[in-house]
Amino acid sequence: MCFKSTFKSLYKRPLFFCVFLWLFAFFLRAELVIIDQIAASVNDEIITRSDMDKAIHFYPYFRKKGESDRAFYLNVLQDLINHKMVYLEYSEEVALKEENYTEEETAIIKKIGSYEQLMALLLQYDMQWRDFREFIKEKVVYEKVLKQKFQLQIAIDFQEIEAFYNEQYLPQQVSLQLKPKTLIEMAPLIEAKLRKDRTEERLAGWLKEITALCKIENKLLPVTNGF
Repeated sequence: MCFKSTFKSLYKRPLFFCVFLWLFAFFLRAELVIIDQIAASVNDEIITRSDMDKAIHFYPYFRKKGESDRAFYLNVLQDLINHKMVYLEYSEEVALKEENYTEEETAIIKKIGSYEQLMALLLQYDMQWRDFREFIKEKVVYEKVLKQKFQLQIAIDFQEIEAFYNEQYLPQQVSLQLKPKTLIEMAPLIEAKLRKDRTEERLAGWLKEITALCKIENKLLPVTNGF
């Protein structure tokens, strides 16, 4: 009753009512900022835990057999750090085209299931399509730089794809209580994943050189609980 009468009193005085709403919005926003913690920074450009959560849902991440939750999240974070450092180093040299975004968006839609499911996921994150494109831009630049700088032809045979599907993809879907897609549906994504892993093994030296040029702080490494 007390709050109700106070609210009515404020409503009768527009200036005080506006100030009340502004303060309410300010403290609500402050609470949201506190919840979304910084996971890492690259040259003072931050990566948040919500960025990690989005990446896990958008990008085709696969957990290694027996990999702990903490190790999985640290691998996701390292990918986001790699994306950001390459973006900061090469974004001015790389001209993105619509096809570059489309390629990444197609892979994401295939991973999620459909365009409608992607839009529903964006709604959960309170994201518009332009926010989604802004989020994936660093990965799009990263993938394009890899293709431009390293034209590596890496052959992946079907037996490797099948082994990955049975040993890593299926257990992951079961643990997440998600209906698995068929081997035929997942084969292109798994092949791209395996090719990317092998490419990055060969490019480790290149990434190490870029890392030396950046100021990187990983805030999850010293944490012993949480992620």
